[in-house]
Amino acid sequence: MEFIQRFRAFAGEKQIPLQSAPILLAVSGGVDSMVMLHVFKSLGLDFGIAHCNFKLRGDASDGDEALVKQTAVDMDVPCFVKHFDTKDFAGENGISTQMAARDLRYAWFTALAAEHGYRGVATAHNLNDSVETFLLNFVRGTGLSGLIGIHANQGLWYRPLLFATRDEILDYAHEHNVLWREDSSNTSDVYARNFLRHQILPKMEALNPNFLRTAERNLTKLGETNDNLLFLYRHFLQGKNADPADEHGSFSFDKALISQLPAPRRVLREMLKHYGFTEDQSRQVAENIDKIGFQLSSNTGWELLCERTAIVVRSPAAWSFSGSDGHPNIQIQRDDLLVRLSDGTALFLVATDPASPYPDGTEAILVDAAVLQFPLTVRHWQEGDVFQPFGMAGKRQKLQDFYTNQKMLRGEKDRMWLLVNGDGAIIWVMGMRLDDRFKVVGTTLSALKIMWQ
Repeated sequence: MEFIQRFRAFAGEKQIPLQSAPILLAVSGGVDSMVMLHVFKSLGLDFGIAHCNFKLRGDASDGDEALVKQTAVDMDVPCFVKHFDTKDFAGENGISTQMAARDLRYAWFTALAAEHGYRGVATAHNLNDSVETFLLNFVRGTGLSGLIGIHANQGLWYRPLLFATRDEILDYAHEHNVLWREDSSNTSDVYARNFLRHQILPKMEALNPNFLRTAERNLTKLGETNDNLLFLYRHFLQGKNADPADEHGSFSFDKALISQLPAPRRVLREMLKHYGFTEDQSRQVAENIDKIGFQLSSNTGWELLCERTAIVVRSPAAWSFSGSDGHPNIQIQRDDLLVRLSDGTALFLVATDPASPYPDGTEAILVDAAVLQFPLTVRHWQEGDVFQPFGMAGKRQKLQDFYTNQKMLRGEKDRMWLLVNGDGAIIWVMGMRLDDRFKVVGTTLSALKIMWQ
């Protein structure tokens, strides 16, 4: 199959959105990125170019920049160029020059995509790169997720050339007269990746001339296994006490189910690393899983809290709210029979006989319909909320104090739903207590049963 046809087929298989929105191409001037650029142009796709000059190779770095700029002019596409003091950044942060270059370019690409409306960023990693990544991770030590090579579609990042070997990309470049520049550092074995490339891979291919394609199939199988395990982890761990992840960036795992697993620490590591938690933090969570109130923060701002029955994980935005939490208020109209909440639960409203058996307030309440003012609202608690708990002879109590008396932790409080009357009075602390003002009394003529499932 022709190279461009394989390119399109691979992009379709990996759900890389070539047509739906402009994509920012990371172009270094090397053969891989210049071929990617040529293919995007040949297909008439909407894209821009981003080039980093790391000032590491003197005139050679400036030559790379000049080639990319001129190509952008010839193709009449937007081109963004940024110079970095890479060595200074590496020294200031105590990291290698390679790692500094990686951090700098990925941060800049992310900012560019957001500023100029690009759907994602495409890098020109190829199959050789993916196999080398697998080998490097294996040598240095890794879990299953580190043995699947490079992802073709990972959030903002697309790698549409992962189907092609380095030799196939070179063949395309020669066939289509693509101009590129060689990076002299690629010939040195000082870097671990180059050592693998020049010393190890040729020996692998001596054992199996089709080694790269065999490795590709193996990486695919390992990736599918990893995806299946993560899927099963999530569904297994989201027991009756755990909420599914929602659009507000919060989810929780059932502690009892985690404790039943043969290797809880490994599962926690796989589930938490995507939110910036380190392997050592996963170990700490496994060791302190029974400590109510144990809390950690990841380096990306996510928060983890061990509650009585669940481990709750929240994004910075979801964790910091105190009532005005970004969750949309849910309106209930007079004729509504069923209202779905954002956590997957639902309220059922049924007119009933005032003499019906009185629920205990955990899963249902019975209220005097005449006292209700529609629309009702379902929301989370806010600072200053006050209600009159059923059974306390009309005494008022701050909701914050009520939660504290129930020995609830912060994460539990923030997830509690309130059913609120049209005049602002709290009708029901859902799952816990009816407000005394809405109870059915001897003079009640019509009642409404509200069930939460």
